[in-house]
Amino acid sequence: MRYLLWAVKRELLGNVYRKIGVAYILVLVVSIFVLKISVSASPVDHPINLKNDRNTTSQMQSVQEADSSGETQQSAEKTRTTVANSKNSQSSSTSSGDSPSSEPSNQDSQDNSNDDDSNDSEPSHTPTSQPTTESASAYVAFYADSQSDTDEEDARHQKVVNKILSSGANPIFHGGDVMEDGTQNSLDRFNAVTSTLRATRSFYSVLGNNDRKIGDSSTPSQLFLDNFSFPNNERWYSINTGNLHMVFLDSAFCASCQSQIDWLVSDLQSSASQSRITGVIYHHPSFSSTLSSYLESNGVDFVIQGHEHVYRHTLSGGINYFVMPGGGSLGYALASIYPSKVAITFFNENGGAIDSASFNER
Repeated sequence: MRYLLWAVKRELLGNVYRKIGVAYILVLVVSIFVLKISVSASPVDHPINLKNDRNTTSQMQSVQEADSSGETQQSAEKTRTTVANSKNSQSSSTSSGDSPSSEPSNQDSQDNSNDDDSNDSEPSHTPTSQPTTESASAYVAFYADSQSDTDEEDARHQKVVNKILSSGANPIFHGGDVMEDGTQNSLDRFNAVTSTLRATRSFYSVLGNNDRKIGDSSTPSQLFLDNFSFPNNERWYSINTGNLHMVFLDSAFCASCQSQIDWLVSDLQSSASQSRITGVIYHHPSFSSTLSSYLESNGVDFVIQGHEHVYRHTLSGGINYFVMPGGGSLGYALASIYPSKVAITFFNENGGAIDSASFNER
């Protein structure tokens, strides 16, 4: 009986202990789980917050640095602007006629400032020179060697004529070889291409070697002479346009004619030539060897020539000699005539500039 009671008691206590153990284990497991959650959650929150705080701080610092940099740049820009304005002011003062100082630039700025203060109380006695601007007295055009007996050559000639027309130049001066071998066909082609130009502009030309009588290279074409109406004997003559005196000579058929040389000397010595810028136009560049002494001694300023079909510009004896581009390289020149100079630019058939020159009255 006693053994039975002990067994029952032992069983009851075992059940209690087992329940207590299970409960303890459950509590322990729950506690560990809660602690794990608490521990794992706690270190995650703080780094994120700290990171955000660092980003915020970094952004604020960047903004402050940007503001500071912006202020520094603005300050530097203001400094550069002040220096630039000071230099511009100094430059303007110098270009207005003030004598530039020999001191360094920083000292110049101070000296100019002091000079301005003194000028307020005392008038300046240094005269200020004002630039003078000349106005052109005439606009003229030159071209040469436009001879044509094909449609292709007519098209090239027409292109140049259109360029001259659009420039507004008047009169127009031609350096010879209006015709090709003296034929009526070539003259008809010339008249067709230049009909508008000759109807709206004054046109003058010299004789070229192709403006000859058919079959006779020593005689000028009567077709040429009848087609135009030029002054004097139509073979050598001169005209005035504004401040330009232009002389036309026959190098093709009368290069050795003393009558032409005598007339030239008389014309160059006239008041019409001596009171103006004087140019001479003839066809053959080789004619210069005969004329150079007369041209140089009588104050000719420039000479226009043709024949070679390739542009050339030389200076000899104080005279500018220009050979016009012609034939397959046809071009033209536009000249502005001023009281004291001539400014001339040479172009190809498409209007591209080849060369330019400016020379004073001799």
